[in-house]
Amino acid sequence: MSLTDFFQSTIGRWTGGNANAVVSRDLQFPDTSDAPPDSRRLIRDRRYCQVLTNTEFDEMSIRCAWNALQHEMAYVPAGCVQLHHDTVQDEGYGYEFADYCEQTNVESFYIDRDCITNSDYQRFVQAGGYDQAKLWPPEILSMVLQFTDSSGRPGPRFWSGGEPPQGKADHPVVGICWYEAAAFASWAGKRLPSPAEWQQAGTWPISAEGKPTQEQRYPWGNAFDPHKANLWQNDHSETIPVDELQEGNTPNGIRQLIGNVWEWVDAQFCPCNDGDVNILLEQLMAEVRGAAFDTYFASQATCQFRSGNPVFHRGSNLGFRCCVSTDSLTPRPETLSSEESE
Repeated sequence: MSLTDFFQSTIGRWTGGNANAVVSRDLQFPDTSDAPPDSRRLIRDRRYCQVLTNTEFDEMSIRCAWNALQHEMAYVPAGCVQLHHDTVQDEGYGYEFADYCEQTNVESFYIDRDCITNSDYQRFVQAGGYDQAKLWPPEILSMVLQFTDSSGRPGPRFWSGGEPPQGKADHPVVGICWYEAAAFASWAGKRLPSPAEWQQAGTWPISAEGKPTQEQRYPWGNAFDPHKANLWQNDHSETIPVDELQEGNTPNGIRQLIGNVWEWVDAQFCPCNDGDVNILLEQLMAEVRGAAFDTYFASQATCQFRSGNPVFHRGSNLGFRCCVSTDSLTPRPETLSSEESE
């Protein structure tokens, strides 16, 4: 047996037999062999931000963690975005929705180039993430026991036996609620992006002196092109690997912000109100962004469109990606700044 065959068969046992996608992704990962064993394990598990947000690690660990971060995440500079809200107004004869626009400043941050994959999430499951009380809000700890796969084991809704569907290791993980996404982000040393951060990552606002900021509607520009995103028009009827359709990437290599899966963000979803209008929702909702493989209307597949789902919903078209604030990271050991090294 060759070394390659051995490596693939070993990875296959870890991931339920879908070795090829995992191996090809891991072979592209930066070398971490110079890091001490503990930090090397964190970095290889895509938990490099645990190294970079903790002052106890040595210089080589920090250097390797930065290499991993810049491979896996994209730098998004500070800026300003226009957040649109559906506002309920009392017109005297009834209530109507109106669009309200709010300008929001965003500090610089890093965001995952890809949605969290089944392979990524499996590391969290195998590490006992569902048993780590510190990752979950105290008020929902009793609910965590209900976050199980089809076989009753802890994990995403559409998994079985603690493993993702065959052949989908490199697809975005779905069937996870907002709390599961937030728990994974915390375990990885990251967090869910805010609505403004998610929008900043996709729109690349361009401002000219004396003129308002202009945002692109899509990561690739202002013209809708269904062939650059996995939407209903492409007739896939399901998710695709996270590294496909790269013509729809942002200029700095963030993939599939539009299409494939809706993405949980760190915000409650509720229409704004005008005056004495009170809006009562049956369930607590969290905001989602980016559209999915089953999104039909082009108007919902923009970087500005905002929608929501119940926080406990575990849909087949719902995934997430994580981010981290630039100012929370330990500086690189080199004099070169992280922004300049992009």
